[in-house]
Amino acid sequence: MHGTDKPSESDSYAVANRYPTVWFEVEDFLRYFDHFRNPTGSQRVPFEIFVEAQRLYGRQGRVRFCRLSVYTKRLTPISFDAIISAYLDPPGAGAPWRTVWAPARLLSEFTSMALVIMRHPRFFFRISKTAIRDLIEIAIRPRRFGQLARPGDVVVSLGASWGFPDYMKHIAAAKRRYGIGFAIMIYDMIPIENETLVEKQHVLQFRKWLQETISNVNLVLTISKYSRHALIEFAAATGQCLPRVEVVGLGADLSQQPIAGSRRKLCFPQQYVLFVSTIEIRKNHRLLVRVWRRLMERHGAHAVPTLLFVGQIGWMVDDLLADLATSGYLGGKIEHRPDLSNEELGDAYRCCLFTVFPSFCEGWGLPIAESLAYGKFCVASDRTSIPEVGGDLIDYFDPSNDDDTLEKIERVLFEPGYLAAREARLRAEYRPRTWADCAHALIRKLDRVVPAATE
Repeated sequence: MHGTDKPSESDSYAVANRYPTVWFEVEDFLRYFDHFRNPTGSQRVPFEIFVEAQRLYGRQGRVRFCRLSVYTKRLTPISFDAIISAYLDPPGAGAPWRTVWAPARLLSEFTSMALVIMRHPRFFFRISKTAIRDLIEIAIRPRRFGQLARPGDVVVSLGASWGFPDYMKHIAAAKRRYGIGFAIMIYDMIPIENETLVEKQHVLQFRKWLQETISNVNLVLTISKYSRHALIEFAAATGQCLPRVEVVGLGADLSQQPIAGSRRKLCFPQQYVLFVSTIEIRKNHRLLVRVWRRLMERHGAHAVPTLLFVGQIGWMVDDLLADLATSGYLGGKIEHRPDLSNEELGDAYRCCLFTVFPSFCEGWGLPIAESLAYGKFCVASDRTSIPEVGGDLIDYFDPSNDDDTLEKIERVLFEPGYLAAREARLRAEYRPRTWADCAHALIRKLDRVVPAATE
């Protein structure tokens, strides 16, 4: 990254006057950590961008943070320290959930969830305090955002705002009220392109949100060329006029911030292959279970390394989890670690033999980039955006073909010298994109929103 890619820090007043302030809207990020301890990729990506944007531009006043409160429906400034606190010491550290979709059941299945609430009163009391805090904040300082924001500033959402009822309605009102622009990052089009791999309610919710977003946004950011193309195709098919759509490449380095207390002493298997992902149907964990069973039949259990699943339990996988439990997780050859921090995840990458990523569809494929950044070879699906991440430095298989997957993984495990040669090449050729690179690119693109926002 060249020095001219970011404004000089020598004159913060000149920079603040010349450029708009970029306001990162973080409500979805904060609400996630009300309910959970460890982030998924959907939180890790925004957090890394927040950290680098604050480090590179915060002292100049170029970036600030706000939240469109789910309770008050108004934009409210928030400190960067509050974001760090939510990430490092999340209220959700004591949450009772076993899956990432469980909190959504509080309203839809309140009767069956009442027992959970009764068993964890302190946790739910802590969540309720958030609503009270918001209501007090808006009563005491109802115009604070309007006093700080200037016409031409840009609010950008990097989160899953489709889960916020009438999100774009409130954003559109804020645009009119304050004369600001709005940009949003769309990670993927999976609910549109692959409806059978997503819960039905989410498909309807996402489609409605997307149509409303296109009509109210000044700039759309995607994280891959594939996602950009899919969005453009959707707009053409539905007759909607898109604003400018640009790709922002993600970083690959992991933040080393510990989460919720001191670092634990973890014991990983002596030899293992790593799969980092939320356990959900589209990630295709079942394919690897079948492949590992065949590897054990062909080579003997002693010759096959452990398969380590790292990620929280998601949706549409109850049958998979039941089968794994019945088989004793293939006699112990599969292990699941649902709650690793970034620091612990880094250890998991460093110590593995190689990584696998059999997903049917992605908006990018962050675990592949992280694997390569740690110098670890990856064997992955050849679908959607995944080849954009791995290029010719990894091996690909058809995720619908068990034989092809088995052949590619078997070669890495048992062909003498193959893994060492592939690792040597990627370490010589791979140049990971950093989160600083990502933050610089993002801010430059958001700077160009100003003319559209003030016309």
